Amino acid sequence: MSVPSTAATVPFTAESTSRFVDAGGVRVHYHEAGSGPVLLCVHGGAPGAYGWGNFGANVPGLAEHFRVLVVDLPGYGRSDKPEVSGGRYAFYAKVFADMLAALEIDSAHVLGMATGGAAAMMLAIEHPQVVDDLVLVSSAGGLPLFTPMPSEGQKLIQSYYGGDGPSRAKMRSYLEMMMYDASTITDDLVEERYRASIEPEFMTSAPEGRGTQNRPVTEEVWRDVDRIRARTLVVWGRDNRVQGYDNALFLLGRIPDVQVHLYGRTGLWVPFERTDEFNALLVGFLRARRHAS
Repeated sequence: MSVPSTAATVPFTAESTSRFVDAGGVRVHYHEAGSGPVLLCVHGGAPGAYGWGNFGANVPGLAEHFRVLVVDLPGYGRSDKPEVSGGRYAFYAKVFADMLAALEIDSAHVLGMATGGAAAMMLAIEHPQVVDDLVLVSSAGGLPLFTPMPSEGQKLIQSYYGGDGPSRAKMRSYLEMMMYDASTITDDLVEERYRASIEPEFMTSAPEGRGTQNRPVTEEVWRDVDRIRARTLVVWGRDNRVQGYDNALFLLGRIPDVQVHLYGRTGLWVPFERTDEFNALLVGFLRARRHAS
């Protein structure tokens, strides 16, 4: 159920949509735009990752149909950087369930990308009452059928803070690995992600930060995905070098009510690389449910 949005009728920018909410003692930063059914968007975890950076390009189109909430994961962006107790994905899931309750939202469609996908699956498994439909993009938490592990992309992420430390050159290499078409990577994008990756608190506290000594446990979510009851759309790029598309095939075989959409000539960051197509796919999937009911 959605309650009316209080977002101001101004252009959708990172600052005009910026909000904070206390979610069970964790101060969560998020962006809000549009009105209608609630769509909670959860970003991926990597050096310099945060909500608007992952989904900012999608917000204007999606806000025409939904009350869009783009969160910063705990430990990222402008959200609190708490110590994670227990499993990482279960911790995120509880924070998001608490966030929806604090905003007086009974349930929401949930979109998760990469790390955010694993958190979204855990939310659907452990708090099914708050999840309407589920959309997973390049999701962690699955099980690769033939991609070697750790993948090429995972090795690059893990080495970002090593050696001489983070640099713009390393960030550009990471972004080039993450996307199929390197020509879409601008100097501004590299600078934005690089600056976020060297934010002192992020480097100390985020799971990908170099200062983290005791990294939180990442649960094997794939063992329980057959418990997901939400109608699920799985979206992947064939050329994803971080999470291979064989993960999508695994989820296709295990989630009860699921469909898969694969894009060729596309890497991990499908919402950015295929902005208009992705928005149309997402809207069509979620509207089909509304019309059916």
